[in-house]
Amino acid sequence: MTGSEVLHRALVKHAKQQGQQTSIIEAITGKKITYYRLLSSVLSLQNFLGIKSRQTIILATSGGIINSIIWLTSLIFGHFLIPISPNTTESEYNELLEKYTPDILITETEEWMTEPKTKQLSLSDIQKIISRKKTFPKEMPHIADGTIFLQSSGSTGTPKGMILNATQIVITAKNICKRHKLTNTDKGLTPLPFYHVNAPVVSLITSMLVGSIVIIAPKFSASNFWAWVKKYDPTWISIVPTILAILLKSDKPSFLKRSSLRFFRTASAPLPKANLRRFEKKFGFPVIETYGISEGASTIFSNPLPPRKHIPGSVGLALEVDAKIVNIKTGRREKTGKTGEIYIKGEQIIKHYEDGRDKDSFVNGWFRTGDLGYMDKAGYLFITGRKKDIIIRGGENIMPREIEEILLMYPEVIEATVLGKKDDILGEKVVAFLVSDKKDDLFVKELKEFAASQLSPQKVPAELYLLDELPRGKTNKIDKNILREFYPSK
Repeated sequence: MTGSEVLHRALVKHAKQQGQQTSIIEAITGKKITYYRLLSSVLSLQNFLGIKSRQTIILATSGGIINSIIWLTSLIFGHFLIPISPNTTESEYNELLEKYTPDILITETEEWMTEPKTKQLSLSDIQKIISRKKTFPKEMPHIADGTIFLQSSGSTGTPKGMILNATQIVITAKNICKRHKLTNTDKGLTPLPFYHVNAPVVSLITSMLVGSIVIIAPKFSASNFWAWVKKYDPTWISIVPTILAILLKSDKPSFLKRSSLRFFRTASAPLPKANLRRFEKKFGFPVIETYGISEGASTIFSNPLPPRKHIPGSVGLALEVDAKIVNIKTGRREKTGKTGEIYIKGEQIIKHYEDGRDKDSFVNGWFRTGDLGYMDKAGYLFITGRKKDIIIRGGENIMPREIEEILLMYPEVIEATVLGKKDDILGEKVVAFLVSDKKDDLFVKELKEFAASQLSPQKVPAELYLLDELPRGKTNKIDKNILREFYPSK
């Protein structure tokens, strides 16, 4: 059964069995939609798009009910969806126009750039379309796997385009449901963008498969986050390590003692062990670290829920993918406990990038992730860094994450990232960029002394810079390209 068929059957089932139950809630507006109304809206939108017509749709809107309806309609009825940030620049948009000729452009408002061949619709236009019919159409539209165009974050290099189909997305979503033990009694909260793979797959599609509720915030807000948790009482929350670090600065709300929360989960970037432990101790809920890639429709590794083994520093066990660790020099499979490049293989993994780019990433059915790590005897994966980020100093390979973990052990350090900077004598030297409320010279001196007490001399940062915030890309990952150009002079 294809992913589009699985998703369609799930929506029909929930509309029949629990039609008046809420399916989606908008965190900011409080708007809700039931499962019956959701299915009716999907079918109404498809009738407008054309029962047997495959449309290319650029979606430049924030997360919410209408955004979700467009995602579901596209996946179930065979459309080609290109989700982009509402803040996409004109030059970025024109690049897409040159490659793909969209039939429809959907935006927040009517004021946006387009071309004569493209029909432009605003959110209010879509609302009118889905409000026309409140009953199911007589003729059932043709069900076919829709496809989604995504780009990698580009945080350590040039972004790469890729296409995922509904079957790949549903395979991953079903695996997440199983690992997180999601049922129709759950309520998931996501404050993550819908133009990246995480929120639509991890939060929306999983919830639709099991018939639960998803609460969507178009973006994270530190001032509103705990108010959303109190108002909607989610059972699980999907965030990224950056948000976790920000929440650590907030006080523990008293209502959490009475909440229905089961766990937080993180993805998108490495979660420092120090922050995981601080968060669990402060707020009293488990943090489930996961490992996902756009090329695999998001999550491919995840820690299990308590009381099963949960290891800080590990991204957990594979989710229905084959994985192996390969020596970066010899290309041979590494033994248990040895570090190398992470290779993965599975039905949900793409087989190539758009335009045939980076062909070396695909070897004999395996996808080379570019991430480095090792696996223990139980199959738990530990990520040590990115292959591109290795710092070579005096002929020795240094992994930035090891240094970042040490720096984050220091109480006043909120965030840390480490890069290599050219050194005429030893090749590269270690440079650290930190976020902290403290910025005086004494703090810098104490931090350097702490690092020297925990790290071998060649790993101690030669330069340390305190910033108000770390630069980030559209998917909230630290943009190391900007930092590499930064390197402020003393």
